[in-house]
Amino acid sequence: MRRLILILAMLCATLGAFAYTDSFTSLTHDPAFLALLDVVKNGGTEAEAQVAYEAYIATEPSMLDASRANYHMVRYYMDKGDETKAREHLALQEEYFIQMPPTVSDLEKRVTEADLTSSEYYITGSMGTGMDNSKLTKELYKDYPEEYYVAIQEAFRLIYTPHIAGGSSKRAIKLLDEIATDLDGISTPDYYSFLTAQGIGHSKDKKWAESETYFDQAAQIYTFDPAIPEFREKNRKGLD
Repeated sequence: MRRLILILAMLCATLGAFAYTDSFTSLTHDPAFLALLDVVKNGGTEAEAQVAYEAYIATEPSMLDASRANYHMVRYYMDKGDETKAREHLALQEEYFIQMPPTVSDLEKRVTEADLTSSEYYITGSMGTGMDNSKLTKELYKDYPEEYYVAIQEAFRLIYTPHIAGGSSKRAIKLLDEIATDLDGISTPDYYSFLTAQGIGHSKDKKWAESETYFDQAAQIYTFDPAIPEFREKNRKGLD
């Protein structure tokens, strides 16, 4: 009986440890930040993006939040084919990262560092930078598996890492399905990332119909993601 009680206690502790949370809730509920995301993730014009970015920076966000804004601007300009502007925002992202005060949490600093290497890789495609980002993400997930953002980034890491290096779309889907059991506290941007990760993961796993369902749901939130049409075309061919 005592052994059974101990086992049940351990199971309860394990289940409790994986209640997902969002430590960046203040950012993802900031109207100015969400307005910026609305422009860049719906393919707004460069003029609109710049106005939204300047309006957000004018609110004097923290170094962490300003760095995150530039993370999104890097992707926006690269997706628009403007590498020069993307590099300008990469430099700003790095500057804000360097200026982060020592009072920021370990989670905040490490997420910002991972985002910085992700932006650099998005521009350069450098294998070394990609490996650095993969390592940072893997270590973050080891220490903070309960964070929505971290867990979803780990799923993307598993999706895009070559199988020989430990990647696995099946493991990514398993992780995403675990997240799906506890979506009550997820922010809209993270939910969009969750849906696109599910769509890409299922497409890579040749589950075409399931992938399309997730992409359809994601498109109801944000419409501009140049990576998705390629997977939807694969899905179409797979369904034919």
